[in-house]
Amino acid sequence: VWYARKLETHPLTTKCLTSGFISGAADFICQYIYHRNEHGTFSPDWMRTGRFSLLGFGLIAPVVHNWYGFLTRKIPGQSIPAVLKRLFLDQILFAPLFIPTFMTSLMFLEGKRMDVIPAVLIKDVPDVVVTNWILWIPAMFVNFRFVPVQWQVLYSNCVGLVWNVYLSWKTQEK
Repeated sequence: VWYARKLETHPLTTKCLTSGFISGAADFICQYIYHRNEHGTFSPDWMRTGRFSLLGFGLIAPVVHNWYGFLTRKIPGQSIPAVLKRLFLDQILFAPLFIPTFMTSLMFLEGKRMDVIPAVLIKDVPDVVVTNWILWIPAMFVNFRFVPVQWQVLYSNCVGLVWNVYLSWKTQEK
């Protein structure tokens, strides 16, 4: 009830705070799994978790909030044809553009040199986009078909917990 009220009174702020928390939590979970499996001990990298939280708060939530709003205005309804059109635009247009945006932003926050970022993107983005489709196409079908618009970013953030664990691992692998 409290969260639903906040979505009504402060939709973007609520989504930003939620996304920041979930993105940071996903990175923390990824670090925990890695350290437990590789080292047997766990000492979190709070700066890394902070970068994921910052991107969830300042990049993911505002962009996705506006993107879903745009899609809903341009292609309203929850009929199968409307859902498939939004899904197509989301996964064929938006995802392949947003994934490298996120990865570039993360590498920038990590202090990576700008001249090395394109090579990392060329190497990693195709695999990340295909993995994105495996998870997000069915998830977004459910989102666009059954989830009320005001709850779609929260639903995406919940699925995004799993996605961000993967993305954290993929962007941090050596």
